[in-house]
Amino acid sequence: MWKTLLVIPLLISVQASAQTVKREDFMIDSDPGVKIFVREITVKKRSRKPPILLLHGGGSGAVASFDLPVEGGSLAEDLAKEGQHVFIMDARGWEASTRPDYDTLRRWTITASSAEVSHDIHAVIDFIRERTGTKQVTLFGWATGGQWMGYYSCIYPNRVAALIMLNSLYNEKAHWDFTIPFRSPLDTSQFNYASSPVLRRATKSQLLDNWDRCIPDSNKANWRDPALAELYGKTSVGFYTDSILAVPGGYRAEAFYTAQGKGQWHAKDILVPLLYIRGKYDNWSRPEDLLALQLRLVNSPRKQFVTLPEGTHHVFLDRPEKGRAQLIEEITNFNVRRK
Repeated sequence: MWKTLLVIPLLISVQASAQTVKREDFMIDSDPGVKIFVREITVKKRSRKPPILLLHGGGSGAVASFDLPVEGGSLAEDLAKEGQHVFIMDARGWEASTRPDYDTLRRWTITASSAEVSHDIHAVIDFIRERTGTKQVTLFGWATGGQWMGYYSCIYPNRVAALIMLNSLYNEKAHWDFTIPFRSPLDTSQFNYASSPVLRRATKSQLLDNWDRCIPDSNKANWRDPALAELYGKTSVGFYTDSILAVPGGYRAEAFYTAQGKGQWHAKDILVPLLYIRGKYDNWSRPEDLLALQLRLVNSPRKQFVTLPEGTHHVFLDRPEKGRAQLIEEITNFNVRRK
């Protein structure tokens, strides 16, 4: 699985408060023909904590999700200011990463499956280990990113310092808001491949509408900065033709089966510390996911569960008092070296 690394650095430095935040961009090899975008975000003074790798979900990619150039728009930068050595990555097909030449006529193909994305994660961790000289990396995944990181952690626990999941589904049969839209009308136990394109497409307005649905307030500005939301939408679609997001849609089928208790991995196979964070107003994950993990993480050496009382699906882009500040605190406190 390991590939020779092709590294193309792009140096970016910006002044932030009293600290200089440094960014370097790289493209590295994953599977044949697949190149993965990685960005390193650091400040001069860092703690001795393990490096942390952030992975997006099924919508926006790494830059739009975690490193917008606006106040409160970069979880990566704010973690770096806390002394964390931060990396963000795009899974295959998102933003700057390339994707395989999927046959878009084969509707039943699971594009960017957990198995495929685990190859991308593996290549990035190889790169981080070589670059930092550390053996273990803390993994943070948002929504589907948490599913992918969980899958990887079950296979390679010795390479993982800790697993942090935000607003992610777990392998539990329970009500899910997306079950009806995703299921087949001919067999409701099956995913509707017939009407689900291989690539998930979305406009800027659709992405912002998805965010809006989580916010329990008619005045969305109470939860988020309107200028930040506008930049998020613009950046999310800006990497794609005609400014329409077009990413592998296989995560939808995996999520559908995960919500039916037929997922890709089991909590008993997690052998690393795990922090599960859920926003109360998230509409992708469910309270049952948190409870199931509490019961089934029998082999994790350290586990913690947090509900953000005003958190939405995009809590890391919401205002600090709506859960963002607590999210950063929880991540920073949990990321410690394993014995």
